[in-house]
Amino acid sequence: MMMVPVIIYWGAVLVLAVWLIWNVGFSLKYLANGERGNLWAFMLLNVFALIAGLLVVWAYGDNGFIQWALGSASSKVPQTGWLMINNWINVVLIVAQFFLGRVRSPQAAK
Repeated sequence: MMMVPVIIYWGAVLVLAVWLIWNVGFSLKYLANGERGNLWAFMLLNVFALIAGLLVVWAYGDNGFIQWALGSASSKVPQTGWLMINNWINVVLIVAQFFLGRVRSPQAAK
């Protein structure tokens, strides 16, 4: 039964890594095209990705959640540092997208 938690963990790591690559690519595209307002949409989605990443870190920590939720024989799945690196990159992207996504309001005509 140990295989199911491992598959779920690595699936989450893979999905979050692909999201990060996708997000950085489109953020750079929108920044280059001057479509800064779209960065705030990605910032909001990054907040959700960060919450998901932190939940995975918590769930697979040494707290007995996996043993309770999945009935696994092991209460801990070995974690990789890539998930924490992904979470920290998400934090940096959220802050960067917040500041870079601001659009100045148009000046009123005189």
